[in-house]
Amino acid sequence: MAERRAALQERGVTPPKTLHPALLHPYRAAFYVFLAARRTLAELSPDRGWRTWITPEILLGGFLLPSDVAELERLGVRAVVNATTELVEPIGTLRAAGMEYLQIPCWDMNAPCPEDADRAVRFLAEHVAKGQRVYVHCASGVGRSVALVVCYLALHKGMSVDEAIAWIGARRRVSLREAQRRFVDAYVRARGGRGSAENR
Repeated sequence: MAERRAALQERGVTPPKTLHPALLHPYRAAFYVFLAARRTLAELSPDRGWRTWITPEILLGGFLLPSDVAELERLGVRAVVNATTELVEPIGTLRAAGMEYLQIPCWDMNAPCPEDADRAVRFLAEHVAKGQRVYVHCASGVGRSVALVVCYLALHKGMSVDEAIAWIGARRRVSLREAQRRFVDAYVRARGGRGSAENR
């Protein structure tokens, strides 16, 4: 996060430390309409749903509504990773269901900071080691959440970045932005994993 602030300040932009919640209301109103349409299309698709099992323990998908929590319980999910900043999460409903919750603050079309990715990968590894299922999501489940799961697969399942992206892509739509792809590759390499073939 400090690196992002420094990069913006170098360009003469002084980012606010926090964004006033009232400023997000118009954005959320438009964004949720878009997401609802995307979710409906995904749920109608015979081969790709809103949520997809990537491994027996990791479920990847899009935003949550309070009414989704019962379905997660039915599927045996015990923890949730939210890779968004802008969404309103049903935290009370998740906690009432006894699910552990981790938010990795990340704006749409961006990548998390390395420290937040470390927290997410560690959270996933700890829950998977206990045999618990985890739901990892962002807004649509195709970018930010995919980046975190790629990092986990590369560092804990022995896959290269390319293999992890292909593994997920065989199961659901993947739409990593160039910056997200660069982040994943640099993050995995910095932690001793195998990056993308194109960046060797």
